[in-house]
Amino acid sequence: MLSRLVSVVMLLVIAGSAEAKPRVLSGQAWAIDGDTIVIKGKHIRLFGIDAFEEGQMCGRMACGGKATVAMEGLIGKGVITCEQQDVDSYGRVVAICKLSSGVDLGKEMVRRGLAVAYRNYSTRYLADEQWAKANKRGAWAHGFDSPLHWRRTHQ
Repeated sequence: MLSRLVSVVMLLVIAGSAEAKPRVLSGQAWAIDGDTIVIKGKHIRLFGIDAFEEGQMCGRMACGGKATVAMEGLIGKGVITCEQQDVDSYGRVVAICKLSSGVDLGKEMVRRGLAVAYRNYSTRYLADEQWAKANKRGAWAHGFDSPLHWRRTHQ
C-alpha cells in the first residue's frame, strides 16, 4: 500500500514538473505588426503589450505603421526566443520574446511609445509605460486612443 502511494506521488510530481516548464520557441522571426511575430510558421502574440494598429494615427503620427516598422527593425535577422505564457482566443501563442542579446521585445516596444501595457492581462510593463509617458516617447508625444479602443471603433 505504501509503495503504491509513493508511486502515485512520484507520478504526480513528475507530471507537475513537466507542466511547469514553459514551452520555448526559438528561431528567426518576421513581424505581422507591432505585437505579433511569426517563428517557424507559428503566430506569436507578445505577452503584456498592446501595440498601435496598422492605420491607427496618434495625432499626426502614423503610430500603427511605426509600430510595425519598429518591430521589423528590432527582430532583424537575428534569433528570437519566446517563452510561452498562454494561448489566446485566436489560437496564437502568447509569449515573452527576447532578442539573443536579452532585450525583451515587449518592454522595448512599450519604452519606445509604440505599444501600451496591456493591463487586462499583466502589470509587467506598467513601469516602462510610465517611463515612456514621462519622456514623451512615440505616441506619448501626441494624443492617442488606446489600441483596444481604436480596434473597437475602427474594425
